[in-house]
Amino acid sequence: MRIRISRQNDEIIDKLKSIYKFKSEGVIPRIAFAYSIQKNEKFNIVNETIPSSDGKDFRDEKGLFGTIINGTSNYVIYKSILETHYQRNIFENEFSKLFRLHLNHGLEEISREIDKVNIVNGGHINFLMKLIKNGLDLQNNRNNISSFTDTHKFELQEYSDLLTFILGENENNEEVIIRINDLKQFDNRNIAIAGMAGSGKTQLIKDVLFQISKNTNNNLKYIFFDYKGEGSPEQLNDFLTATNYEFVDLLNDGLNFNPLTSININEGERQLIFSIKAFIDTIATFVPSIGVSQKNILQTVITELIEEKKGIYPNLKELFEKLANYYENTKTKPDTLYSGIKDLASGLFSNKTNENILAKNIYLNLPPALSDTLRQLSVFLLLRYFNFFFSSTNDVEPTNDIIPLRYIIVIDEAHIYLKNKNARKALEDLLRLLRSKGVIVIMLSQGVEDYKTREFDFSSQVKLPICLNIKNKDTKLIKEFIGTPRSEHKLNEAINKLQSGHGVINIVEPESVKLRQFWETIKKENS
Repeated sequence: MRIRISRQNDEIIDKLKSIYKFKSEGVIPRIAFAYSIQKNEKFNIVNETIPSSDGKDFRDEKGLFGTIINGTSNYVIYKSILETHYQRNIFENEFSKLFRLHLNHGLEEISREIDKVNIVNGGHINFLMKLIKNGLDLQNNRNNISSFTDTHKFELQEYSDLLTFILGENENNEEVIIRINDLKQFDNRNIAIAGMAGSGKTQLIKDVLFQISKNTNNNLKYIFFDYKGEGSPEQLNDFLTATNYEFVDLLNDGLNFNPLTSININEGERQLIFSIKAFIDTIATFVPSIGVSQKNILQTVITELIEEKKGIYPNLKELFEKLANYYENTKTKPDTLYSGIKDLASGLFSNKTNENILAKNIYLNLPPALSDTLRQLSVFLLLRYFNFFFSSTNDVEPTNDIIPLRYIIVIDEAHIYLKNKNARKALEDLLRLLRSKGVIVIMLSQGVEDYKTREFDFSSQVKLPICLNIKNKDTKLIKEFIGTPRSEHKLNEAINKLQSGHGVINIVEPESVKLRQFWETIKKENS
């Protein structure tokens, strides 16, 4: 790793090195980088101007990042810090740009602070000690699961026991039992199911959710996004009753949830700005033709509205009213942004700000009467909230190889979202973040090819891929989905046996499984 910094940064480093009398060239850059991270600064390298490369050339990464005890460069530590900070994988070319951006920011901030102090009286030492103390305080004050800071605090129950469910029976009539939170069997708990219409995937996932609800005494909650939206409480009565689900038709009932609660209003101005921009990016991902000027308008309106509410979350109705006033006052013609916020504020979401949607099971019906834009946007506003909520919690810690579980997210018709480049990125970030937070993400799609995109292979973040009957039975694609098999012969045999209600898994080796179907299970339960 070779990094060349700007001449301006060079001058600040020389100035600070002289003040603190450090011998090593790399100490000040490390402090500056840490200070920028400590201040929770985040950059979008697509939009940011990267500092020039006309200054010192750090050809040896050990000089810049320091070394571990055995002489190995600390580069991997700094990369891990950035990946944790941005909640995603950072590639090497991105790392160089982000490191330089954080270095530039940290140096400018430190230089500005040092210019204010009396060096003769040791003010520069006091500043450095304060910086170190703040870092230690951040380390000691890791957020617990119950310390979600906002205008409302939610307790989220953990299920700490072993969770098992029966997937079906193999060809020897033996039950295939999944120990989903046992680290000896699975190092992550995400599930991907591929199967065309009529393959039995919906009945399978209903049966899995039924078993989970029953085996956890309904203590592990989940949300089911039904993109097809063709259900009704009457049609789903057996499933809703058996799992203690609340059926919510987004169009006719509206969901008691305020999407604006995914904005962080309590962690300072910088975090607020970043959080607002992330919310706006979610809107822009699905509402067509939202450009830079419209994003700026929405950012201005949301920022002013939050300031007016003084620590209380505004709701979508209030947001649209303020946006409408802005358009009227500036004589701006209604456009896609105006229409999008108007549609969101039309009753799809309640104006309540204090209801914990994570405390109950929700079957969210997204009827075709809603546009694709609104259905997809509604799902991702909720996913953004989950990302925000769980990122404020501590990672789950295993006991005797059992990982505690907190929540389940089921995304039906996942291929709808995987076709959208920006939505794919949001899903990728979500999968990476939630795997350490005790959350199971279950995706259902029509074919195995849906999960592999040019930018990312989603099956790489899934430990339990299940291939049901699909149209394209290309062996290569199925192998990429379920994992390289020990035996090609057994895989081909299992693929040839695919039919409705059957699937192929590759936990130990490829095998054909007669999958459980909820309608059959509930029939036996009631007989």
